[in-house]
Amino acid sequence: MSMPAMTNREAIRVGLPIFITAINMRAGLTIMSPLYPILKEQYQLSSFQLSFLTSLSVLCFAGSAFLMPLVGKIGGTNKVIAWTLSVLSVAIFLRTVGNVPMLFISSITVGIAIAVLNFSLPVWVKENAPDHSGLLTGIYITIMGTFAALSVAVAVPLAEASAWGWRLSMIPWLVIGVISSGWWLLKISKSKESGHMEVSSKFHKALFRKSGAWSISIFFGLQSMLFYGTATWLPTILVSKGYTLSHAGLVVSITGFLGSAIGIAAPHYASKLKNMRVFLFWMGIMVALSFAALIFDSGWRLIIWLLISNVGLSVTFPLSLLLTVTRSIDAGETRSLSIMAQSIGYLMAAFAPGIVGAIFDSTLSWSAALLVPVALGIALAVVGYYAGKAEKIEI
Repeated sequence: MSMPAMTNREAIRVGLPIFITAINMRAGLTIMSPLYPILKEQYQLSSFQLSFLTSLSVLCFAGSAFLMPLVGKIGGTNKVIAWTLSVLSVAIFLRTVGNVPMLFISSITVGIAIAVLNFSLPVWVKENAPDHSGLLTGIYITIMGTFAALSVAVAVPLAEASAWGWRLSMIPWLVIGVISSGWWLLKISKSKESGHMEVSSKFHKALFRKSGAWSISIFFGLQSMLFYGTATWLPTILVSKGYTLSHAGLVVSITGFLGSAIGIAAPHYASKLKNMRVFLFWMGIMVALSFAALIFDSGWRLIIWLLISNVGLSVTFPLSLLLTVTRSIDAGETRSLSIMAQSIGYLMAAFAPGIVGAIFDSTLSWSAALLVPVALGIALAVVGYYAGKAEKIEI
């Protein structure tokens, strides 16, 4: 006799552990960008040096997929998540109490921990609620975006609230991390789970000879370069245009949250299109134009341009992941295409904050630095037109 199907409400209840995990999965990274002007003044760091705080974490994302077969040997998925959350909490603690070298070391550790969680949560969903994967994935991605936006919003007010300075901004996320990892460790201590996380080590190398696979990978990379290259510096750019640092963080936070909320629905509607070529082309153009407007405009209208750019980036991110599904033939190829796209894409993205920061350091002009995302947006439109084809990639 078959078991009755799980309802949506039951699936949400089952998904509580990964919802708790998702709270921790972006704040440790996004909280740094509004604090860069403070860190720059306090430690006399260049824009290029500060960019490494983001780049180091993103480089860890690039190698995460190939690291997972080794991580899977730690134990089952629950144990991997529990211990990774603990590592993430330790990294934030070291950042809070450490010096400048510890800032960079903690960025590497935060990047590795988040990378492992990025890969582990879909595995957990597949193991525990495979028939409700879309529902649970949508919820935990929304939670990630919400708390990322919240971390940006409160970072500067907390940094200016006491003599602790920027270190106080880390405390809420350290407390949340400790509580979350403690909850997970208690959960696995009561669990009878055995074995290892199921992670296939097979990779379809033939994809490297397929132009379609490369177009998807480069599209993912350009989208990631745009996100990390601009998210790192947007609060600083707004300050240069007359905003206070606190207001700049709030504006970036709100527009990022609204963009994420709109982007959630993108895969559902885009999947109904015969192909996504024209849609992706115009998304790229929209992003390019919004960053061009940031160069020439000022005042309250900057909020509109930021919102438009965030909508474009929030829509193209899930679609870049969706392409690995719609253009692959089977699950094994989907995984391989996803590994290829994310590894190449995040490797490209790791250079973006440094490029933007280096251009500013050499020109002392954020207008010159903003030409980078304008050019990347145009490239995203062109590559998206080829990546959005409907044809399957046969290997």
